[in-house]
Amino acid sequence: MSKAKVHSLTGRITSRLMRQAFQAVKRNRGAAGVDRVSIKMFEANLEDNLAALMREMKGGSFRPLPLRRVHIPKGPGTKKLRPLSIPVVRDRVAQEVVRRLLAPIFEPRFHDHSYGFIPGHNCHQAVERVLECHRQGYLAVLDADIQGFFDNLPHSVIMAAVATEVSDGNILNLLERFLTAGVMEDGGFKPTTIGTPQGGENTASCECIPALRVRPVD
Repeated sequence: MSKAKVHSLTGRITSRLMRQAFQAVKRNRGAAGVDRVSIKMFEANLEDNLAALMREMKGGSFRPLPLRRVHIPKGPGTKKLRPLSIPVVRDRVAQEVVRRLLAPIFEPRFHDHSYGFIPGHNCHQAVERVLECHRQGYLAVLDADIQGFFDNLPHSVIMAAVATEVSDGNILNLLERFLTAGVMEDGGFKPTTIGTPQGGENTASCECIPALRVRPVD
């Protein structure tokens, strides 16, 4: 017997959820996007802005703006730069709404020892797990990374993974629009046909949305 998919997520978008999403975005702070609207400016007319955004998200007319692309040093003392893609505030709120809808569906499927961006998991637990492995007699550590993995992950893979659990077409359309919003860099528009936008610590980009970055379960 096949598992039933979740099909009623759009109906869970409420005024309360919109306000919670905004408060999360506000706590994360972050710079303005391409429209130059700051969090403070968005908050000045908060109820009307959230109501309009909710109507667009529920009605299917929502279209995210391109992300503002900037480059910052990868770390102290290095000349290497990493790109940051900064959404506008209203799109960060919309992303957080979708994250809150999808996270309860996908986070239980993550590996028990996935510690990043998962509620109840933190770096201290990761360190304790390493120490526990050492106490069990393990003496070697493999440090591995796939360079540019999320920059090159096909959108079809992301969408197919989400669609295995979610059948709400409106939510799937919202997710696809986030992925294909494009970026503005050096005054020009660049389409995003592959990968997920990599955001900064104070943005609500897809980098900070675990449900949008489906992790494999081994």
